Amino acid sequence: MWLLLSLACSLFGSALSDISVSVSGTTPFSLTVTSNQGVTVINKAILGGGTNNTASPVSASNDGVVSNSGGLIDWSLIQPNVVKIQYNSTFAFSGAQFAAEPNESFYGVWEYPWNDSLTNNGVEFDLKGVGNSVGVNWDNARAPAFYSSAGYGVYADTLDMGSFQFSSSQTQFIFNTSGLTYYIILATTPGDYKSIIETYTGLSARITMPPDSGYGPTFWSDNFEADFHGSVSNAQQNYYDVVDHLYYNRIHATSMFADRPYGTGNYSWGDFDFDPTYYPTPKQFIANLSTWGFDFQVWAANRAFLDTELYNASVAGGWLFPGINPEYFLGPALNLSIPAAYEYFLNQMAYFPSVGVKGFKIDRGEEGEMPVWEQNTQMRLFEQICETVMVNKWGKSGFYNFARSVVDRSRSLANVWNGDSHANFTGLRYSIASGIRASLLGFSTWSSDTGGYIRSPNLVADQPTPELWARWMHFSSYSPVYEIMVGTNHTPWYPPYPARLVSVLRATANEHHALVPYIKSFTYQATQTGIPVMRALFLEAPDDPTAYDTSDAYFFGDSFFVAPIVHEGGMRNVYFPKHAAGNHTARAYLEYYNKTSVYQGGLSAALNLEWEYSPVYVREGSIVVRGDINQGNNKWTQNWQPSLAIEAFPSYNYGTARFPYYNGMEVVNITLSSQAKLNTVLVQWDGSLGIPGQPQVVFYGKGGAQNATVKVLGAGGSAQVTGFQSIFS
Repeated sequence: MWLLLSLACSLFGSALSDISVSVSGTTPFSLTVTSNQGVTVINKAILGGGTNNTASPVSASNDGVVSNSGGLIDWSLIQPNVVKIQYNSTFAFSGAQFAAEPNESFYGVWEYPWNDSLTNNGVEFDLKGVGNSVGVNWDNARAPAFYSSAGYGVYADTLDMGSFQFSSSQTQFIFNTSGLTYYIILATTPGDYKSIIETYTGLSARITMPPDSGYGPTFWSDNFEADFHGSVSNAQQNYYDVVDHLYYNRIHATSMFADRPYGTGNYSWGDFDFDPTYYPTPKQFIANLSTWGFDFQVWAANRAFLDTELYNASVAGGWLFPGINPEYFLGPALNLSIPAAYEYFLNQMAYFPSVGVKGFKIDRGEEGEMPVWEQNTQMRLFEQICETVMVNKWGKSGFYNFARSVVDRSRSLANVWNGDSHANFTGLRYSIASGIRASLLGFSTWSSDTGGYIRSPNLVADQPTPELWARWMHFSSYSPVYEIMVGTNHTPWYPPYPARLVSVLRATANEHHALVPYIKSFTYQATQTGIPVMRALFLEAPDDPTAYDTSDAYFFGDSFFVAPIVHEGGMRNVYFPKHAAGNHTARAYLEYYNKTSVYQGGLSAALNLEWEYSPVYVREGSIVVRGDINQGNNKWTQNWQPSLAIEAFPSYNYGTARFPYYNGMEVVNITLSSQAKLNTVLVQWDGSLGIPGQPQVVFYGKGGAQNATVKVLGAGGSAQVTGFQSIFS
């Protein structure tokens, strides 16, 4: 007997018809999902067993009754492109298998780029922190979801520990749960992987908007209680020294944070305070930073070091996970599933916002301080504590929390940094790939430690090298968040680093600052759709086979294509993704720094660039909105006020482009239209841009930059140029 469910409908303006779910076998039980758009998903087995290693395909009747009283399988179409499968079993472990074609690629699950790749093919690992690995240590954002190059995704809705296996013939997952729900998600149109991400994040969770200060540049040190210069004698003065150097070099910045050490107690954590030897006046110190334009965050972890207030209270309450040595660095975590433990930690953490702290760097959670199977549940609970104490003081978007160990249900609670990158070019390459992978998982607000964190041997001054640091600064400039570690004998304006590096830092930090209006707008879109700022090439160019495993280049929003230098010496071969647009079969790219060189999609170019440049390109027919909307530490500009510039790159081949500018309250649509017969290009916006006065509007064509006069149109405006010659013609 075959059971068939079908649905004819329209979603996001694209027809999805005759989507069907059928029972394709009973021994073992299997389901087949098909659409008339050519996508077929073979859920070849549903698994059950007493352990992860013994779970095997179950047999069931056509209506889902599992043999030998093994439970019940149910399935239904819950959205036009989503099939929901539920397995309520009598087994301790349950899972599912899916058939794979020989050339099929799989993405998702882990932020960490196995073998420096975007794909998971050949990978088998648990849904947990990855640990010390090539390129990056503790690169640990994760989600129980994968995508297939065949045009579908699968999301297992659980925080339970599980494992994923991607082989040449099948992929499977198994979780430590008897009640498993998972979803098969089809693209709304062939190749529309964005729609899979949008549907998946709508089922799980989406990011929330950070404050404008959250995008950075953020400056921090692994130890502000050391590496003093001049008259500096404590940590507070060390921060002030950084503040001064940023001011005199006119380097934009918005926040700082204190990694350990900063508190008293065993290894500086657990007494919920600041060490008075190094932070004699913490509340006034934080207020001073705020006055100078910096938000301030501190390190936090669910880890009870021996003989601290946190440890002693937890022992008395019986809240610690047992069998974990509390000596020095090996303190156990609190079991936050215990209400009293959760409430205690919540109350103690409230001290930090009470003295002005505006966020936490949330560390650890996967270093042996708790049972492995607790990682996902416990990290979400701790991130919820960190979010709650900040919301209670500063409101929903008034602070910036970020973590390395994050599961998808924490996506709305914490942003992501990619753990401890190695301070070499391998670390840079792996960080770029991990940023792309994290974004595919819906973790859009992402950063890496610029220059790398793991500096060996013993933090010597040759790591990062000046060139590596310069290349990484360019990458961070075109990352959703720019954060950089200074101090501990590694500060760009102190020896052994050359003045040239300070110039690159200034240029890249200020470029990132100028791009905040652009980044903020696409970050807001990520809060609404899940579609990230940093994008794998196949999200924007799904019809180009080369785009499916490029791990060292990405789209940044939908206007920029970025291909960082990832090897010493400045040489790189850049392939420009081929994507149909308008009358073109391959949309072209304009080099963004000098705005003179055009490259066609589908072709490659060999480059050799000095430290001062990085391969960044703007797509044909695009709009870029940039400006100065957050003053931050900019006290060098008298009578500062926010400003915007709208950059237009018209093409008569491309038609109309739209930029969804987010003004902090609502989306204002900025459109670029081109009329070839009249040689006329026009930019319009349909609401307030949130700045005093009008924006600067610049059209870039064969004659270079052309500034246009702005006309006010109600709350919006327009600017037009006639006789325009497109550089893309």
